[in-house]
Amino acid sequence: MKNNNAFFGILFATATAFLATGAAGCALSVEADVPEIEVTKKDISFQGVPIGAALGDVSMTKSFSQKHTALELPQGLTTEIHAIGVTLKAKSGIQDFGFLRMLRLTMADEKNQSASIELINFQQEANAVASDTLTMISANPVNALEMWKSDSAIFTIDVAGTLPASDWSADVVMRFAGSVKYSR
Repeated sequence: MKNNNAFFGILFATATAFLATGAAGCALSVEADVPEIEVTKKDISFQGVPIGAALGDVSMTKSFSQKHTALELPQGLTTEIHAIGVTLKAKSGIQDFGFLRMLRLTMADEKNQSASIELINFQQEANAVASDTLTMISANPVNALEMWKSDSAIFTIDVAGTLPASDWSADVVMRFAGSVKYSR
């Protein structure tokens, strides 16, 4: 994880400054964007599908957990944290992501996995150039704030395509950005 503590520190400092300014008794409306952070999970491994080429498109699901500091914000703020994109970087067992047809990534609070949110739902275009790095931009970024209020999250990756016959791994880089609003 990169810049996670800095992100939450900036978010908390901004929120505290908003509340302190609002305590003066005057009408106030303040809004700030919080810098983008990246959360990286290295070497997520996927099992190979030995007869994958003969089967055609198959799917696979992989989950991993991410420990983080629970986000605690003062009352009176409208806060949002959006997943703005995901990047996959090939690490071992594959040269590129040309085999991939679909990727879906969800996030859930580890204590309440039934309330997951979709961070990305990617469909590979048929004429896409194969690369060892696959960058996906969220078409409709969802507010993931509630998932950051716990100290651990579960991320689930669903992949589909003509999956490789041998085991493979990739780094997953998730990008988040946020905003804080205070009105009084």
